[in-house]
Amino acid sequence: MPRTVDLDARRAEIADALLRLVENRGLAAATMRETAAAAGVSLGAVQRCFATREEMVLFALNRINERFRARVLAAVSPGDGPREAARTLVVEMLPFSDPGRADARVALAFLGVAAGDPQVAAALRAGDRGAREFFAGHLAGFGHPPVAATRLLALVDGLRAPLLLGFLAPADALAAIDAHLDELF
Repeated sequence: MPRTVDLDARRAEIADALLRLVENRGLAAATMRETAAAAGVSLGAVQRCFATREEMVLFALNRINERFRARVLAAVSPGDGPREAARTLVVEMLPFSDPGRADARVALAFLGVAAGDPQVAAALRAGDRGAREFFAGHLAGFGHPPVAATRLLALVDGLRAPLLLGFLAPADALAAIDAHLDELF
């Protein structure tokens, strides 16, 4: 009797393996063969799920964007005030925790290839646009123009690599975040 495979679950499993490879060894390491080995499946299984490496990479990028968004939004408590909610969101977006560090490593790997890969660049733009719209909506309720969301995300982007690489101490990054939020709220 032939075995049935849940294609969506298999694609997610393969994408998660690709993201682990990217996190630990960079995007160049995420070949179809290496991804298959990391997922514990055959190369043929990967090829049945994804016609090309590019398709697999874009699927994984969209998966991490969704996972990142869910993780960040889950960190906010319903009772948080606007400043506390914004701080929680910003802190969760940065490499202060193990998931934050993993996401930052993957994000930087994808950023490194986006200039030469229009499809990766488009996927990153979509994620950035979603974050910007979310923060603009959150901040608009407190009388802030859309540029406030741009400034807040620029702060996040500016802190991510220095924190990840150890150029900036977490306490200094938190002080910068708090100073910026004090200006907003």
